[in-house]
Amino acid sequence: MKLHSVFALALGLVAAPVAVHAADPAPAAAPAAASDIKGGEAMWSADGRRVGRVDRVRGNAVAVVADMKMIYIPLDTVSVTERGVVSTLTRKEINRL
Repeated sequence: MKLHSVFALALGLVAAPVAVHAADPAPAAAPAAASDIKGGEAMWSADGRRVGRVDRVRGNAVAVVADMKMIYIPLDTVSVTERGVVSTLTRKEINRL
């Protein structure tokens, strides 16, 4: 009987932080407005890798100079943070654009 109580206590200690973490998600950044994005800012991918420099906003996309070519990243996947302009796409997904 005591063994079951020890396992229940251990399970409760392990599960409690997971439940708290799942209930309190990090606030999502709102999509950026075209006027919030300035040319020359650094663009970052969702996985934290530097993509390139913002050239301009063109229609519904952000034109970014990356690896000596122009990449157009959809504006609805972009937000402006303290770090700079960040996309919700990973670097691998951006390379496929």
